[in-house]
Amino acid sequence: MNIIPAIDLQQGQCVRLRQGEFSKTTIYPQTALQLASLYRQKGMTRLHLVDLDGARSGCMEQLELMTSLLSSGLILQAGGGIRSLETVKQCLDAGIHNIVLGSLAVHDPDLTRAIIRLAGGGRIVLALDIRWSNNLPLLTSHGWQQPTAISLWDLVEAYSDMDIREILCTNVQCDGMMQGPDFSLYQQAIERFPQIQWQASGGIRGADDLKRLADMGLSAAILGRMLYETDFDLSSYSEGVLLC
Repeated sequence: MNIIPAIDLQQGQCVRLRQGEFSKTTIYPQTALQLASLYRQKGMTRLHLVDLDGARSGCMEQLELMTSLLSSGLILQAGGGIRSLETVKQCLDAGIHNIVLGSLAVHDPDLTRAIIRLAGGGRIVLALDIRWSNNLPLLTSHGWQQPTAISLWDLVEAYSDMDIREILCTNVQCDGMMQGPDFSLYQQAIERFPQIQWQASGGIRGADDLKRLADMGLSAAILGRMLYETDFDLSSYSEGVLLC
């Protein structure tokens, strides 16, 4: 299982939200480049970037800052406000390796399909955020501000004819809470769609959670607040891969 550090960007600063609420924002003193360089020194190979301003406004606003992090040597997967083919082209041309599509995949399947055809399925990560309701994982979008009545399972099935290989799934109610990830969600996801490489995010507390996710068959774990606020040592992992 790959370990992928995450940096959420808001007005150029590194921040974390709790449960997807913009009113519950923690600002960290490090710059994005300082963090990216540190993660590369610790052996990580990939970095997950979110333009929170873009996710909220619908237009990516921090691509220049994101691409400046290529100097760290990390492979970048980035999202937040990617809502057009032109933005996708700009990201790819700028050196972003994986395009992360969230709200667009929920609300505009035609454009999402066009983007997948343009970039290729291997360059796309669907980022699907959910809240549980009546035992169904219902999708939420637009920076976690807009709930929907669409289930995660229905949406993944709807894209089953496309070459989608990776899906990042977050239970928003776990995000930033450091109370453990939604193991049940990921178990169901893997059982329903074993062909997908699932990335876990939200609530991961430490090595025990990571080992359990790896044992379940997750392809990657996204680490955010845990890296800022605990003494978790990334150096115990080789090239960003969990050593089981």
